Amino acid sequence: MNSRFAPKRLLLATLPFVGAALILALLFRRIPPERILEALRGADPVLFFAALLPVSVLYVLLDGALLAAVLRWFHPPGIGFRESLAVRAVDYLVSLWNGRASQAAMVGTLGRRFGGAGGGEAHRDSGYWECAGTILFLDLCQRGHLLLWAAGGAVVLGSAAPDRVPVAAALGFAGLCLLVAFLRGRLRGAGLGPPRWRLLQSLRRAAPRHYAAVLALKAPLILVAALGHHFALGAFGIRIPVGALLATLPIIFLAGALPIAVARIGTSQAAWIYFHAGAAALSPGGEAALLAYSLSAHLTFLLLNAALSAPFLPAAWRTIRGARRPLSRAAGTRSGAAADPLSVAS
Repeated sequence: MNSRFAPKRLLLATLPFVGAALILALLFRRIPPERILEALRGADPVLFFAALLPVSVLYVLLDGALLAAVLRWFHPPGIGFRESLAVRAVDYLVSLWNGRASQAAMVGTLGRRFGGAGGGEAHRDSGYWECAGTILFLDLCQRGHLLLWAAGGAVVLGSAAPDRVPVAAALGFAGLCLLVAFLRGRLRGAGLGPPRWRLLQSLRRAAPRHYAAVLALKAPLILVAALGHHFALGAFGIRIPVGALLATLPIIFLAGALPIAVARIGTSQAAWIYFHAGAAALSPGGEAALLAYSLSAHLTFLLLNAALSAPFLPAAWRTIRGARRPLSRAAGTRSGAAADPLSVAS
């Protein structure tokens, strides 16, 4: 049976690489690689790294704090901040290859922490399903956060906003709200009851204050990212107002999260060109400078996140191996059905 599905799995595994290669090929056909190399040689590396390093530091810290908070809500008593950084370190390392695979790696690590490695016997796999549901909750909140910022930024900019951003962002946010309402069972009156899966328990237990807390924790990041990219773009001679970045960066980030490219390369570069080709045309390097910047900023951000969280990888490795030495205050808590109130399907 495994050999029967091997070609299909191989095809699915290679699709992100094919997608990234096709998008980059189209971009390089429009913008010759030699012009991109010329733009890289003319950039100011000091200004570039000085602008993006604070963004990466804040991103790692907020990601760790948010994961620790969400796990306390849905998997009490949760884990501590240092252990959440260890889990995020696995996420950042695997995301160098694929964003979806990094989420699966987080689920596996948390499942070992709360279920498989904790000694629970009645429902050994319950920790994995529940942790997958918590990561799903975070993923939906992240997308809603980006769509909300994109819609709000477009409203503030008015006619200066890129075409189609307000409508697309508003429709996307409305659709996401309907999806969450369905998964939480709020549309039963319309005959749309959600499946009774343990995977959805975190979504069912989430209250409005939980969603508000996630948005509040994420809000500083988009502001700092807009400022950081504004100054980092200056290292390539490109001037894009902070307001325009507030409206378009969320869409660029969403494009990078599409599961059709490896390491989020290709889709985000295409989005940069789509939204800001006009601003790039006014710079000395033109679109080549913008493509060089988007590639450099994206790869730098991925590598900085992995490097900043790398000191916590040994703790994550101990969890993955099943060692009983977690860093959190919940070290002595027995996981499984007896310890985790989410372990019993409702």
